[in-house]
Amino acid sequence: MAIANKHNISQQALNGENCNSALEAQIVSQTPGRVRLRVFPGYRKQQKITPIANALKARLEIYQVKTNIPSGSITVLHGRELLSSQDMLLVLQDLGVNLIKVSQEPIRSGASSSNAAAEVIKTATDLNRQVKIASNNTVDLRFLFPLGLGMLAMRQLIVKGWQLELIPWYVLAWYALDSFIKINSTE
Repeated sequence: MAIANKHNISQQALNGENCNSALEAQIVSQTPGRVRLRVFPGYRKQQKITPIANALKARLEIYQVKTNIPSGSITVLHGRELLSSQDMLLVLQDLGVNLIKVSQEPIRSGASSSNAAAEVIKTATDLNRQVKIASNNTVDLRFLFPLGLGMLAMRQLIVKGWQLELIPWYVLAWYALDSFIKINSTE
């Protein structure tokens, strides 16, 4: 499998110029029985994607192939008991798909983080690691922060009652629930 860093991917590969492979793509997601590819912009042509999709559809172990040529998306559903994920990648390579591994850094619009933002993130990550070590992996900041907001909401309710003060208890309760859901989201 061809591997390139996102900074090393040549402009030729992105534009589809002078390349020997049928097309170059990145694996966007892969689970047992399903693989989704993102074809690089220069290869998003009907005459390049359709023959590969048809060759995949002709295989008995492949149930469905979905393509979206403008977005460069190819999704392949295959029998996981008939074809392992690694075998599926070999099938794609045999069909001329050059799989490029792009680093897992999040893509950010605009410029990269400022030094101050990077330091805040590093400090929070270090603090979270220390909390996990101190609690023997029982809790982390993703749990403690919403818990703290929830306790503050309860304090407001007890001290102030149902009155609507500067920071009402129900706002803090909502923040506690909302932040817990967002911080622990796996999507």
